[in-house]
Amino acid sequence: MTDHKSASNVSEFPLGSAIENELPTYRAITPWAILSALCGFLALFSIAHPFFYLFAVLAIVLGFTADRSIKRYPDMLAGRGLAQAGAAMGLVFGLGIFTMSTVQGVVRSRNAESFARYYAEVAKTRRLADLMWLGVPPAARSSVSPEDVIGKMTASKMQDAAMFDMKTASLRNLKRRLDSSQDQEMHFVRLEKEGADGLTAVALALYDLHGPPNKDFPQKEENALVILKGTTQGGKGYEWWVEDVTYPYKPQTAALPEKAVDDGHGHGQH
Repeated sequence: MTDHKSASNVSEFPLGSAIENELPTYRAITPWAILSALCGFLALFSIAHPFFYLFAVLAIVLGFTADRSIKRYPDMLAGRGLAQAGAAMGLVFGLGIFTMSTVQGVVRSRNAESFARYYAEVAKTRRLADLMWLGVPPAARSSVSPEDVIGKMTASKMQDAAMFDMKTASLRNLKRRLDSSQDQEMHFVRLEKEGADGLTAVALALYDLHGPPNKDFPQKEENALVILKGTTQGGKGYEWWVEDVTYPYKPQTAALPEKAVDDGHGHGQH
């Protein structure tokens, strides 16, 4: 009887049950998965600086590497969710922000080119006052006329003739050349450079001036550079103004203007 019961007990609790009740085997989270998730988070900052695109690439590469390692050694490695999340963030943040920035860059360039062509037309067919008016930011331009602008410039000239002459010398010389003959032409060539100063777009527009030489302007062909700045107004695209004019100008010698640094007393320094 006793032997029969013992045998029955052994059959009711087989040896395998002891193994099944043991703790599951420990699996280490692969470092590549952790690094992928971290790089994926840092890729979000691609919207602030292109340097962070590097983290987007790393997140994707490390994520796929970790996922392959986990599939190869499923009993030893864990962290597949982290790896997939890191790769996904790299794709979404990196590719998404890159695409958005590229589209914005194309729109900004086309807007700047359109205004640059318009500026050449104004320079050829309108007055110096109209050119100076285009140097006023759009927010303030609606409240002043070209006559107001040149009037203020003239008033400033009486107070500080040297500064006025220096600030407007290139623009006045460019306009004098265009007015010297009906055969003088000014054509927009291309944007040499473009970028942004905070929320303000900046573009360097290159122009070709050509026409019959004369005593004041002996060169048949010359170039001019116009620094354009633009801001968006209520999502309606960029509105531009002219920050500065350089004439004559040697192509590919200008750099985008640097943002002035406040010296702590309200004065900008470069």
